[in-house]
Amino acid sequence: MSVINYKVVLIGNSGCGKTSLFRKLCTGEFNEKNISTIGVEKKSLEFKININKNRIKEKQNFILDLFDTAGQEKFRAITLNYFKGCDGIILIYDISNRMSFDNVECWVNSIKESISDASKYIIYLIGNKSDLIDNEFKEREVTEEEAKKACEEYNMIWGGEISIRDIMFNELQDVMEKLVRYIYDKIGVKEDKNKGNKKIGKYKKKHKKICF
Repeated sequence: MSVINYKVVLIGNSGCGKTSLFRKLCTGEFNEKNISTIGVEKKSLEFKININKNRIKEKQNFILDLFDTAGQEKFRAITLNYFKGCDGIILIYDISNRMSFDNVECWVNSIKESISDASKYIIYLIGNKSDLIDNEFKEREVTEEEAKKACEEYNMIWGGEISIRDIMFNELQDVMEKLVRYIYDKIGVKEDKNKGNKKIGKYKKKHKKICF
């Protein structure tokens, strides 16, 4: 069976839960003491998903090369460079932190500067730390309605609100499988005309502006 490979990048403000999501997918566990990512970390995840191919449902193997990026401003130039050639972008914000949501627009603008063709990728917006609100440790600062409106405005897909701390591993995998299906439905298989292999796009546009 052939394998379809996609590149997916995790982005968002520092402290919003990118590394927690990344490491829970890698280990199945939530670590309370995750250290902030310095630069970029990579993990390849395998999925076997039912897809519709030529109007017939069949199992397809996917490999997701997932990159966890640093949210701090001093690493922003490194992060922006990883947008090149990506097929999916998971943009995470903290529903108890207004600034992390207000910066969604800036993240989207940075993506557009890096990838000129919007048909080449999916932006998947996820609100994290719902457990803090449910347990009344913090007040909600971003409503779900606001997030859905932002998805419509910036052409993103709403991935829902989750608690990376509390979500079961199989439920988190379901979230990722939905992303894979969205990417497949939009992009399909990218073929390299010269080598016949799956292609990672190359974009020559330089970054002239860094947000935050």
